[in-house]
Amino acid sequence: MEIILIILCLLLIAGGIIFSILPPLPGPVLTYGALICAHTVSDDTQFSTTSFIVWGIVGIIITVADYFLPVAATKKFGGTKAGVIGGMIGMVAGVLLPIPFGVILGPLLGAIIGDLYGGNRIRCAFKSGFGSFLGFLLATSLKLLYSIILGGVIAWKVGGFTVKSIMEMF
Repeated sequence: MEIILIILCLLLIAGGIIFSILPPLPGPVLTYGALICAHTVSDDTQFSTTSFIVWGIVGIIITVADYFLPVAATKKFGGTKAGVIGGMIGMVAGVLLPIPFGVILGPLLGAIIGDLYGGNRIRCAFKSGFGSFLGFLLATSLKLLYSIILGGVIAWKVGGFTVKSIMEMF
């Protein structure tokens, strides 16, 4: 049973890292699931209540920020309401359409098109599109950083347990 849980932990960590970049699933939530899974592997892999609370709060903050950072950055760079909506539509379209780099280009182009539709001039629309792109990059970077660090902590703890278990067999 331990081996199955360890494999599940590794799959959740990998999924957390992958889905920190690709938006269909929230990567930090998957990585937090790996923390819960690792906790159940053995007494040697258990985490403290403080660890669960701190990692949970940080994960929630990052997941919520993922939805607000692109919008806030678009507004900060002079985007209109139409530009904000265009950026959100572009993010969804970038995921769904088989366009290379659609996840990256979607928010940028969506905000630019939305701002142009909303009455902004080309220069302002590009500035707002750049803001949307920066907000998307910041949010993605935070999710990826969280998933990599938490995944590393889990792998360190479970890996130490696994090595210890193998040594005890000999």
